Amino acid sequence: MQRSFQLVRTYATKSKTTNLKYKPSVPVQQTSLSDGTLFIERQPVISPERQATAAPLIRQPKQYSTLGEKEINEIRQLRESDPTTWTRSKLAKKFGCSELYIGMVAPLKNNTVQSEQVLDHGYRRQLIKENRQKRKALW
Repeated sequence: MQRSFQLVRTYATKSKTTNLKYKPSVPVQQTSLSDGTLFIERQPVISPERQATAAPLIRQPKQYSTLGEKEINEIRQLRESDPTTWTRSKLAKKFGCSELYIGMVAPLKNNTVQSEQVLDHGYRRQLIKENRQKRKALW
C-alpha cells in the first residue's frame, strides 16, 4: 500500500512564481474591458458605511482656548524674563494652548554675543565649555 502525501510549502521562497493553489480571501470584482483585457478590482472587506461607524476616535482632539492681548503680553514677559524656567511646554500648560502657539507668540530673541561665540567655536564646543563651568561651580 502506497501513500501519497501532498506537500504544501509553509515558508516564503525567493521564487517569483506564485503559489496558484491558494486564492485570495479578499472579495474581487472582475470586469472585461473593451479591448479584451480583464480588470480585477479588490473590494473592501468591510463596507464603507460600517467602517465609518466601527470604531471611535482613539484620542479626542484638544480644545484650545483663545488668548487675549493681556495673556499674550504675560507670555512674552515671562518668556523674556527667564526662558530656562518658562519653557514652551510650561507656558502651554499654564495658559491652555499649544507649544507651537507659544513659539509663534513669544519666540526667543537671539543673543548676539552668544551667537558670535557659537560661530567662533561651534555649538558643540560652546556646550562643552558651559557644562565644564557648571561642574567647576559645584566643586
